[in-house]
Amino acid sequence: MNLREMELFGTLMRVGTTTETARLLGISQPGVSAQLKRLEANLGISLFHRTGNRLEPTREANEIFALSAPIFSTHAQIRARLPTLRSQASRPVAISATPALVEGFLGPILIRAGYQNWKKRLILRVNSPEEDLRKGTADIGLQMAFPPKAEFQAHTIGQSTLVAVLRTDHPLAREDDLFCDTIAAHPMVCYNADWSPMGATIRAAFEAQGLVYDPACVVPFCANVCDMVRACGGVGIVDAMTAREYAMQGLVSRRIVDMPPVAILAFHRRNEPLSAPVQDFLSQLISAA
Repeated sequence: MNLREMELFGTLMRVGTTTETARLLGISQPGVSAQLKRLEANLGISLFHRTGNRLEPTREANEIFALSAPIFSTHAQIRARLPTLRSQASRPVAISATPALVEGFLGPILIRAGYQNWKKRLILRVNSPEEDLRKGTADIGLQMAFPPKAEFQAHTIGQSTLVAVLRTDHPLAREDDLFCDTIAAHPMVCYNADWSPMGATIRAAFEAQGLVYDPACVVPFCANVCDMVRACGGVGIVDAMTAREYAMQGLVSRRIVDMPPVAILAFHRRNEPLSAPVQDFLSQLISAA
């Protein structure tokens, strides 16, 4: 008996008529009768006796039905679960990204992934991607300078250079290129290296050259760096995408010759299967690398 025959047999056993079985399975009553005859012929036994309008199962049918009980129970569980699974599969992809990646990186990828004119729905959080993935409020995190973590599976999808941002009246604005030791001699606006992966990357670059990483103003995000530099001066370090966004707002950017680029990473919870829409979007991110 294949699964389709099992479904027909189990329905007949439960409802007792070919008419009701046809209604439940969405086929014709003659079709039910024909399938039952073929099943009995293939098995070589009679499964039912007709008594009026009802079918009375034979002893063999009752024994087969008893043996098949786990299959019918599993089938019922699957049918009951399907609406929830359909709902989950149709949920919008949920992304959590740092501000710089939303403003300078994500747009072209969304267009390639079919979100032009919002033909697909999206949930976008501009927050802490790691925290959002741990809480289950995001499917994919996007972040720069992401350190390896066993709980996440990470994919490199690009890289960005780090540049210095400063006001046009700052002495270093006259230079075309800057170096870490030059920047370290001025008050810096930068990140808490113990909290920010980008801050840790910058601190490592400073320490590799024997320099002390000691920002005068500590902020959480690249946009905050630009705002504080514009307000009070100093030198900030941000990714090139953020620097382009602030180029027309009284700030200039300069290349840092001895500062390594940072990786742009997409990551998700390790060993947790992704829904089809999430997997499709992740494939778009990876293919853009």
